[in-house]
Amino acid sequence: MARIKLNERQLDVLRRICHDNTPVTSDDPGLAATVYALRNRGLVTTSWADGRWTAAPTETGRQHLAQIDPEPAPLPRTPRSSAKTEAAELITRLQQSGGTFHITDPNPAERAHWRRILHAARAGQLIPDGHHLRYSGRDKGDLIITLRTGPPPARTTPATDTIAVPDQVPPDRLHIVARDAPLPVCPDCQHRARRILHALCLAAEDRNLTVSSPAPDSTASLVITAAKSAYPLFFHEGTYEVPDPSGVKYAWQRVTARTTRPSHQLELSLKHSYAHPGRRSHWGDRQRWRLEDKLPALLREIAHRAHTEHERRLAQQRKEEQTRERWLAAMTQARTDLIEDHRQKTLRTQVQAWHEATAIRAYCRALEDHHGTSPDAVAAVTRWIAWARTYADRIDPVPQNPGLPDPPAITPEDLRPYLHGWSPYEPKRA
Repeated sequence: MARIKLNERQLDVLRRICHDNTPVTSDDPGLAATVYALRNRGLVTTSWADGRWTAAPTETGRQHLAQIDPEPAPLPRTPRSSAKTEAAELITRLQQSGGTFHITDPNPAERAHWRRILHAARAGQLIPDGHHLRYSGRDKGDLIITLRTGPPPARTTPATDTIAVPDQVPPDRLHIVARDAPLPVCPDCQHRARRILHALCLAAEDRNLTVSSPAPDSTASLVITAAKSAYPLFFHEGTYEVPDPSGVKYAWQRVTARTTRPSHQLELSLKHSYAHPGRRSHWGDRQRWRLEDKLPALLREIAHRAHTEHERRLAQQRKEEQTRERWLAAMTQARTDLIEDHRQKTLRTQVQAWHEATAIRAYCRALEDHHGTSPDAVAAVTRWIAWARTYADRIDPVPQNPGLPDPPAITPEDLRPYLHGWSPYEPKRA
């Protein structure tokens, strides 16, 4: 048997599948890609039960591992009998505790351990008749296992819809967008491409989507609009290279030039967008299907993107509204704080003026008690005391019966010191 090249991770997973008593299932998604790679090489198989797959080695896989590990040592994993015993104890505990078992925020190793126990309970048919197990908290939070009555809920699969592409459509019956659409495909594929666009336009309109022609400077073939989001669609045709003998003058010359020819394989694609990472954006002819078969998937993707973008717009609107509400509240509070500061400054000014007027009057009385005896000195002191008392009366706020001061004229810049980082002109941080 030819040696199959595997990397270290693939070898470790193959050893676990062949020698370990703990089953490798879809409960551990981190192993899925490796299991699929081993399955593609014919080393393992996967079987479905209770909505999950379980990996098992093939004879080829065992032989391949025997060549690498002549005397394999079992990995230190939980024995199957131990997991089955714990599964039976779990069922008993659930029956005694009213059907619910709660584990507070287990670590990842504990979560994996409980998933193996649940798998053992299902695989070993330990669940009582007329009941099924459910659990939440697979990857985070508390792990809650419940034993419920009734059969397990059926796994729902979306209904497969189809879009019929007619074999023949007269030019005058074509959808106007499909009829006028620019198609960068070879003449042999023009008619098929327009029939595909014709069926796609009708199906989109049946789903309450809007179909329109692209802008003159666009390379798209048509535009589908859903929930205020426009999605240009681009038609492509594949090519392949063949030798180009046109430049050869003599029969003995080697043909080195290459030319491309259309492959007649059509493809429709959406514009790549970083707003939808990981989403499919290309549909086309393959060995197992044709582009016509993938038109429903294309429309579903457009509907998904439109829904996602609509939710993002709503979230952005809510965020902007909340930001504006906080900004308005900050502006109101800033105005209140500025007016309060103005009143405090006015009060301090009045109190300071009152203290000064009171001190001046006391000073004037002291001058009257200690002025000299000469007529000139008495006249000078008298004039000075008269002016001082007039000034005291002028600055004393008490006789003016002051009230609550009027608010000052407020400009946006006056509010800036009170806004704690908000802009005084618009709802954003300065």
